[in-house]
Amino acid sequence: MMMALLVFKTKCKDFFDKHYTVVRGILKIIVSAIVFAVMLSDFPFHPILQQYKLPLVMIVAPICGFIPDLAVMCLVALMMTIDISAVSIVVAFGFFAVLAIYFLLFGRYTKSQSYLVLLIPLLGAFEISYSVPIIAALFLTPAMIPACVVGVFVQYLLVAIREYYIVSQTAVDTGNTMEGLQYIFSYVMTNKEMLIYMVTYALAFSLVYIIRKRKFNYASHIAILVGVLTCMAGVILGDSIWSVQADVARLFWGLAISAVIAYVVQFFRMSLDYMGVRNLQFEDDEYFYYVKAVPKMKVTVSEKTVTKIEEDINSDID
Repeated sequence: MMMALLVFKTKCKDFFDKHYTVVRGILKIIVSAIVFAVMLSDFPFHPILQQYKLPLVMIVAPICGFIPDLAVMCLVALMMTIDISAVSIVVAFGFFAVLAIYFLLFGRYTKSQSYLVLLIPLLGAFEISYSVPIIAALFLTPAMIPACVVGVFVQYLLVAIREYYIVSQTAVDTGNTMEGLQYIFSYVMTNKEMLIYMVTYALAFSLVYIIRKRKFNYASHIAILVGVLTCMAGVILGDSIWSVQADVARLFWGLAISAVIAYVVQFFRMSLDYMGVRNLQFEDDEYFYYVKAVPKMKVTVSEKTVTKIEEDINSDID
């Protein structure tokens, strides 16, 4: 079974390396289509965007396959801002200001910051945003923890905007242009569930990063398990303290899917053969070195050449 998986991994890697530009472009189109479809489905505010939702996704997604990643993220933020403007111009400006401030402070230094900020609200719609801090800690540094925290904030900011939209449909218009901003600010600042997820994601990221940097065998695999258990414990503990009424069934389902995603990503990222560990010692004029060498698990896929031999009928007739 493991050999078959390694062969599959090698074939996928070779195919991706050989057709990098085409495959990456296709993946960007698919991901962009999912992002815009989820965004327009979860936030049906703007009537024009809803009326032309399908054509809009079919036009914008292919364009995203040919433009830089930063331009794609700006396009997502712009589309979301336009959609929120149907609720309130002031709220839309506030939402855009939050994204702009974060980008100017952190996101402009690395694209990974912006990816995490957008991924948490997107995967939160499928209850699998737990995978973001866990997988990010396998690849990145603790400098990405603020991105996870802001991602949770953006997720609950969007929830607050949706709640205000529902309330505003039945409320009497008072003429107060700041009413929406006041409602959303109050909702976010008093939301204990958001605080629970912020602390939990930051702690999970930290623990996964610390453990996966250790020298013992299967450190990355143990780190993923610890990250999943940390998310579970954080949400359940926060629920017991503040009674936020978390959905336990959805929590376990989301954590299970997130764990599978994390282990699959780790498998494609790096597979180590701990049965072949070697401990080496050597020295130079200044130091004596102790080295633990762990070989990577990989296979060489041989390419088969089939030669078809056909009988020459004409030669037999002659």
